[in-house]
Amino acid sequence: MKFSKEEVEKLANLAKLKLSDQEIDLYQKQVEDILAYVDKINKLNLADIKESLSGIDNNDLKPRSDKVEVSDPQSIKQAGQLKDDYMVAPKVFDI
Repeated sequence: MKFSKEEVEKLANLAKLKLSDQEIDLYQKQVEDILAYVDKINKLNLADIKESLSGIDNNDLKPRSDKVEVSDPQSIKQAGQLKDDYMVAPKVFDI
């Protein structure tokens, strides 16, 4: 699929990018390659392909349960901050 220099310039303008002539030529070729690849994917016959979220047939996989466990004693000795038998880490969220 052809992608003109004007279209590259329009995209660059929308993205508020200032491109040199060399960059425009480069991006024009890259966008054409990407569109050709997408076109190739669109032409694939996927009628016999089963939809799957996990990528495997046996979908007995379940999320692991989150549970608090005592840390390994060797690891605890190396930790900077301790509280009882647990390592203390800085807060990630201020809730």
